[in-house]
Parts: sequence; C-alpha cells; structure tokens
Amino acid sequence: MVSLKYRCACITRKGYRCKKAFSFVCDKTRCCTIHVFKYITHVLTIQKMYKGYHCRKYVKLLARLPCDIQRRVVFYIRESFYNTRRNNCIQAILCKRFVTIFGFPIFGFPENNGSDFVSAFLGNYRSSILTMNKAQFNDHILQIAHLYKLYTKYLKISNIDCDYSLYTISSLVKKDIEECLYYYHHSGQPYFYNNAESVVLHNNVFELQKSIGNFKSQYNIEYKSS
Repeated sequence: MVSLKYRCACITRKGYRCKKAFSFVCDKTRCCTIHVFKYITHVLTIQKMYKGYHCRKYVKLLARLPCDIQRRVVFYIRESFYNTRRNNCIQAILCKRFVTIFGFPIFGFPENNGSDFVSAFLGNYRSSILTMNKAQFNDHILQIAHLYKLYTKYLKISNIDCDYSLYTISSLVKKDIEECLYYYHHSGQPYFYNNAESVVLHNNVFELQKSIGNFKSQYNIEYKSS
C-alpha cells in the first residue's frame, strides 16, 4: 500500500483516488505513469515550441554566413536525402528498362517464384525474338548488353528483385541469342547477313556475352560471397 503523500492525485473513472505512486508533477498535480498521459498534448506543445526555438537559433546563425558557405552547409545537411532521392530515381529507370525488355521481374527469392518466372520467360521471350527483323535483333542485343552494364555499375543500389531476375535468366538469354544467331545464319531471306553485317552482329553478341559475364561475377561477389 502506497502512503497517501506518495500516491497519484488523479481520480479514476469510478471516482476513487488512484492508488499508484506518483512519478511526475504536472500542473502542480502529482501523476503516475498512467494518468500523466492526459497531459500529453501540453507536453508535445512544449516540445514543438522548444524545437522551433532551437532550430530558429541555428537558422539565424546560418543567415549571417556568406551565401557560398550557406549552400555548402545546406548541402551537407541534406546530402543523405539527395543520395536517397538519386538512388530511387536510378532504381526506377533501371526497373523500367528491365520491364521494357523482359517484362516484370521476380519479386523475392523463393525457388517456386523463380521457376514460374523462368517458364513464362522461356515462352514469351523466345517467341518475341524470333519475330524480329535484322535491325531489331541487332538493337535488341545492344539493349540487353547495355542493360547488364548498367546493372553491373549500379548493383549496390539497384532493385534486388531485378538483380535476381537478371542473374536467373542470364544463361537463358545468352543461349537464346546464340540459337537465334544460328537460325538467322541458316534461314536465308529475309535474315541473310552479308559479311559486314555478320561482323557487326558477332561483335554485338560478344559484347553481350562480356556484359553478362561481368554482371554474374559482380552479382556473386555482392550476394553470394557472404
């Protein structure tokens, strides 16, 4: 039993005085840890006013500095915000490019999601590239190579689902491109390549293979080395 002089002075809903020991004194009223919450609005108001005063004090100090120093100070204060906004923009651009070329990425790492995605990818992707003409096929190879270069460059900040999707389909993409390359060489018109076009096409395929190899090695270092 708490002594009367140490008890909370608040009245309960039943009309009795609270039997808990007081921990705070608010507005000259002794309050326990439960009844003190009825003063929470006043506490938050005081905190807001103090924080405002504290911030205005530094703003006034900043206003006295030269403009170039002000810009430097503001930049360093907001640097993490700027970096987050830039990374989000890069993620959005990379995801949009992924969707444009391959469709939606795998969301998450479970094996069943990966198998479903690969099955759908094999059907849709192979049928799409076999309907391309020579110019579209060349551009498509360059787009994929550039996409893998971008994901290699921004692997640490890119979307993890897109990273996993690119890694999962990398061998399939390389295999399908090589099969289409063989098909185009032996199908005759309108896919017949002259010597100059054949050299350009092989260079593009080599660039794609190189980009995929670099991406897979960086992916293994980033996600599988730990």
